[in-house]
Amino acid sequence: MPRYFFHQHVRGQRTEDPLGKLFPTDGTACHQAVQRMPAHLKRAAERSRNTYVATEITNGHRTLFVVRGTVIVERR
Repeated sequence: MPRYFFHQHVRGQRTEDPLGKLFPTDGTACHQAVQRMPAHLKRAAERSRNTYVATEITNGHRTLFVVRGTVIVERR
């Protein structure tokens, strides 16, 4: 099975995934990142600040997918 790496981008800072995980297909790896996005947003969200989170899925050589999430805070 191929190994996929899930690098995190939070508020402009990149954190690399040094270990990766095994998945049977590219699509399965992407689905995993989509399913985990709400948890990443919840962890990264700050009160009264906009938050941008992205998960970059690679096969170790090139980027295959980028899953993005944004929290926008509007004060009224």
